[in-house]
Amino acid sequence: MSKPRLLIVDDEPDICELIADVAEARGFETKRITDPTLVEAALQEFSPDALMMDLMMPGIDGVELLRNLGEALKGRAVVLMSGHDSRVLNSAKRLGSAHGINVIAAQEKPLEIEALRATLDKLLQARETRAEKQAAVPDGQGQDIVLCYQPIAEMESGRIKGLEALVRMRHAQGLLTPDMFLSKLDETGMKSLTQRVMQIAVGDAAALQASGFPLAVSINMTVGTLIDLAVPDQLEQLCRANNLAPEKINIEVTEGEAMREVRKVMDVLTRLRLRGFGLAIDDFGTGYSSLRELQRLPFGVMKMDKSFVLDMAENRDSQTIAHTVIDLGHNLSLKVVAEGIESLRVWNLLKERKCDLAQGYFIAKPLPLPELMAWLTANKGVFTP
Repeated sequence: MSKPRLLIVDDEPDICELIADVAEARGFETKRITDPTLVEAALQEFSPDALMMDLMMPGIDGVELLRNLGEALKGRAVVLMSGHDSRVLNSAKRLGSAHGINVIAAQEKPLEIEALRATLDKLLQARETRAEKQAAVPDGQGQDIVLCYQPIAEMESGRIKGLEALVRMRHAQGLLTPDMFLSKLDETGMKSLTQRVMQIAVGDAAALQASGFPLAVSINMTVGTLIDLAVPDQLEQLCRANNLAPEKINIEVTEGEAMREVRKVMDVLTRLRLRGFGLAIDDFGTGYSSLRELQRLPFGVMKMDKSFVLDMAENRDSQTIAHTVIDLGHNLSLKVVAEGIESLRVWNLLKERKCDLAQGYFIAKPLPLPELMAWLTANKGVFTP
């Protein structure tokens, strides 16, 4: 494997030199830029695997670069640096995520050598893992698909009310997550994958119902799928063939995608809702929703973005945002799901604010169907914190 390439962007030459010295000792090939207007050209010429970038530079700041270079930065790991407080860094990190950029760390200045080494090691590990797995993933269709299901619990009672279907691909090193193989699928491959996911999810929901667990299963769909006018009929036919009520299937669409393509998806979403399927807006809080747009689309569930949930125990700003999202959802007559719950403390904070439903590793990790059935049976369909 060739050396990983790191592009360093900071208007202070001494900072660039420090990062380059530590990075090169870790095995990186580096390029330094003190003029942020040259970043776009460097991305093309140097083709880095990762980028370390200061947020505050003369002429153009890091936030502007994230916005302007969103597409060019996709597929690359990004580390943000700033002398400002952690609140500014976290805000910029969330902005990057909203643009589809993989911001894996935020580094406070002045830089500490050990923290810098740890960040660089994280970049190396992510690159090696991704390269090893992607090398063995076949181009095209990626036929060996399996669904894992993460339980969704009602916060008031602890009862498991639903499941999110998460697509995985079988691999010699384990189950691959979508970021490892979706980029290899062309439009035809993505359509085939969606069809396969619908078939498996509906069949599994019917099997769960027959076993005494009549749970609603949520399927993630892209805008590319939701502009296909045949989807409502196809999904309805699958449910009929499996003797499953449409109410047992929910469709999740991410907020950013839905709001950028409101007109395109409104037709299919409305027809799905008319047939009895549930609709959820996913990752709420990182996209571009207005209250009018939320009102226009026929969603019944709002899933709060996990970035606000993960650090609720330590971050009062995240608590405030989470509380606001819950109140907004309830005022719009939507059920609110909190994703990414990993501790009892966060569970209790959300329960106190009357959040309806919860999902995360604190409840259960995503499980293949046989393990899920065993988990549901052992817990009698109830999660006890």
